[in-house]
Amino acid sequence: MKLFRIVLIALPVSAALIIGASHFLPSEIVVQQSVFLQQAPEEVYPYLNNPTEWQNWSVLNKAHDPSMIHLYGGPVQGKGARLQWSGDRVGDGQLIFTESIQPTTIAYRQSQPDDTAAILGVFTLQAHNGGTQLVWQQQTTLRQNPMAKLLGVLQKYRMQQEAERGLQGLQKLLGVRKLKS
Repeated sequence: MKLFRIVLIALPVSAALIIGASHFLPSEIVVQQSVFLQQAPEEVYPYLNNPTEWQNWSVLNKAHDPSMIHLYGGPVQGKGARLQWSGDRVGDGQLIFTESIQPTTIAYRQSQPDDTAAILGVFTLQAHNGGTQLVWQQQTTLRQNPMAKLLGVLQKYRMQQEAERGLQGLQKLLGVRKLKS
């Protein structure tokens, strides 16, 4: 009986603490990763600007999710190019290029059918020491409720991991392509 009373008191107190703490969490997620690539921006840019190339370096590939299906639309590359995917592990999503300034900037909007919040991403390429300094920034606004903010912590971690793996994949892909040249 004493244990039941402790649990009965501890549950609402714990819930109140979690909900209260969530008000101090950010309402926006910003993830930024960067990498130095040996190639010039003009050599790197086509791999980012063409959605059919993303499966070669990003986590949106069959190695990450064997059930993944890709659909492409709009122009082949640049503003308006579109990538849609569906997979058991990665779910459903869509990515649309919103800006393409060769060879320095690519911006996109990534969304999922069941989520109203989109991820806005930007690749910035800058010539540096005979190669390219590539910065990948992603941001999204979270819904204004405690659960969304708590889940935002996990979403930020997932976005960081995916960006890191994507940049490593791009680095590996460009290193292999350089060796074949």
